[in-house]
Amino acid sequence: MAELSVLIVNYNTWRECIGAVRTLREHGPTRPDGSPMPFECIVVDNCSPAREPGQVEALERQLRLLAEEQGDPEAGRLILHHENGGYSKGMNLAFAHSRGRWILVSNPDLVFTPELISKLQRHLESDRRAGIVVPKGFWDIGFSGRLPPNTLPTLTDVIVTTFAAFSRRLSRWHARRLARSWLRVWQAERPLALPMMSGCLFLVERAFFESIGLFDERYPLYYEDADLSVKIRRAGRTITQVPDANLAHFVNRSGMSDPETMWQRHDVSRKLYYRKWYGRIGAWLLRWQHWMATTPWFTRLRKQAPHGPTIDLGESAERPVIELPRHCERFLLLMSLDPRFYLSGGMFLSGRTWSPNDAMWQNFHYATFFYTAYDLTDGRFEQLGRWRYRCLSHLGVVTEEAKAKQREREERARAAEQEASP
Repeated sequence: MAELSVLIVNYNTWRECIGAVRTLREHGPTRPDGSPMPFECIVVDNCSPAREPGQVEALERQLRLLAEEQGDPEAGRLILHHENGGYSKGMNLAFAHSRGRWILVSNPDLVFTPELISKLQRHLESDRRAGIVVPKGFWDIGFSGRLPPNTLPTLTDVIVTTFAAFSRRLSRWHARRLARSWLRVWQAERPLALPMMSGCLFLVERAFFESIGLFDERYPLYYEDADLSVKIRRAGRTITQVPDANLAHFVNRSGMSDPETMWQRHDVSRKLYYRKWYGRIGAWLLRWQHWMATTPWFTRLRKQAPHGPTIDLGESAERPVIELPRHCERFLLLMSLDPRFYLSGGMFLSGRTWSPNDAMWQNFHYATFFYTAYDLTDGRFEQLGRWRYRCLSHLGVVTEEAKAKQREREERARAAEQEASP
């Protein structure tokens, strides 16, 4: 019987989920003596409206192959849920069908890497204080782009970010403070207790997961991992990052497929989280923040980010090129969709220029990206500049907007040639 259960919730990410199960088959768990550990994989599809021909069958085939390799007909299962009840509800449904002592909660838009599960497993077995264990997260399979560590939402977070909207100095201070905290996590070479986990992948023992009540199904999307983090810490256990366990996670592919629903559910979950853990004061602070952000008199006082000179790299379907003002032995490049840099991925680099390699470029999507660089040479933390870039390529495919702009440029060039000809 399966000793470990891998639980995945899918929504419009069939291609990524197929790849995740395929790499799971290649890099399954092992016991301490190195022998294969029997495992199962349960995928719940949250009534995905987007289904290209053959995708369901392709996922079922991967799960069938997994079951055959495990010698267990129940080891690979796809549950087609009749509703999109949210990530929490879908994950609890997968858990209800699981059998393993160890539970690996996983997003579909990731790649299982060699020894990832086994390294998490060894640490959780040996550390009695650990409630769950998580890997170091990267957004590319080359492990160069580091994912941002999650920041536990608190009342202080609401207050600081609200006032920071009216003060560039406070906003810059908050962004630098966050960046320094990320450095500690990214550079950790020993197991590190975190204030919050990421729900993209974590390993937990079944009995402990049940003792804290699994996921709270009232969260339709997002904040379920923050909620679970609070419950883990209140139970007296830690959220531990295992430094040599690396994960490639392609981030929010489900949300990209339906951004309007994503943000609606995000706002519902945020209100629930603050009301649940901070009571009336939490609900009041969110209302106060909304009032400050929407009242016309206060709106006129808001200081729009980015704060400071920003180099505009324009809009293009070609990969961006960042040029620093000088050569650096070691620098940190932050990349974010937020011009304030409150949530950023990071890369440790050297030299004077950077541009994404082929593997990383395939993960760029149709959005506006912001960059900032810090010189880390000799212990410095000196900001070197800010850049803005609007990507007209989506996951390696040129967008229709980019094609239209190219046609316009070609038409203008032809018109100019005709005017110039005698």
